[in-house]
Parts: sequence; C-alpha cells; structure tokens
Amino acid sequence: MTLLSHTILSAHDPASGRYDALRLAGTLALSTEEMARVVGRTPRGLRKNPDSPRLQGELADLVAFTGRLRELLDGSIEYVRIWLRAPHPDLGGRTPLSYLIEGKPEVVEALIEAIEAGQPG
Repeated sequence: MTLLSHTILSAHDPASGRYDALRLAGTLALSTEEMARVVGRTPRGLRKNPDSPRLQGELADLVAFTGRLRELLDGSIEYVRIWLRAPHPDLGGRTPLSYLIEGKPEVVEALIEAIEAGQPG
C-alpha cells in the first residue's frame, strides 16, 4: 500500500490537487456528457470548471467507488471500465453505468457490497 493508494491519481488536477471531473471521465472512458449526468451537472459547467469545489463531494464518492471496484478487479482500471459498461445479470442485463447515469448509484453500490461480501456477482 502506498500513500496514495486510496485515490486515483489521474482523477486529480495536478495544479489544484482537487478532483477534476474531466480527468476522472477520461480515466473511466466516459464522455463529458456521461460524466455530467453521473454528477448531476451540465456538460458546459464541467468543461468550464471541472475541478469546482462544489463538485468535490460527488467526485470523491465516485473516486471511492472506483477505488473499491479497482481493488475487487485486481487493481486494473481497464477492468473497471469494462465492468461499468458490461451488462450485468444481477442488474437485469443492464450496465452498472446506466444506473450511475440515471442518478441511481445506490443500485450499483448494493451490487458492489454484495460482491465484497462474497455473494455471486
């Protein structure tokens, strides 16, 4: 474990140190429009101020969620990208990302918690 293993370095603006929505979108292979929907903002707003202090809470939650997935998926951010976009049988064949875009992260959180608890997933 390193001092920064609790975060995703590519999700930070190196100048401010804050989370940057566009950098995190790039890390997760999300479009600006997808990321805007995930965090409940407009694409224009994200482009204008991607590391806004007002975004930090939502982005911190998403980074924590992504870190948990990365840990479950052998440390691979590539696998996280695939997992988010792969239709999942426990979600009725929908993708986890579709729930995030709809503003329903609790559905994906419950699935991750089940997987962490050792239930099939």
